[in-house]
Amino acid sequence: MSTVETMPGRALGYRSPNGCSKQVMTQITPEEQSELDEIATHENRSRSAMVRLLMLSGIEQYNAARAE
Repeated sequence: MSTVETMPGRALGYRSPNGCSKQVMTQITPEEQSELDEIATHENRSRSAMVRLLMLSGIEQYNAARAE
């Protein structure tokens, strides 16, 4: 699943991807936040968008590993 597929409303100026209505809160270390911010800056994304993209990638990898 690509970001474009999950964010069709983005071109219309919506803040969240189409269908996103739930929030998730987590705790991270300052070092993890710094690394996340570096990745987000490199990808030209917000921290929240980067977390969502990494989460989707992690879910995909998790499901692939379970299928083996």
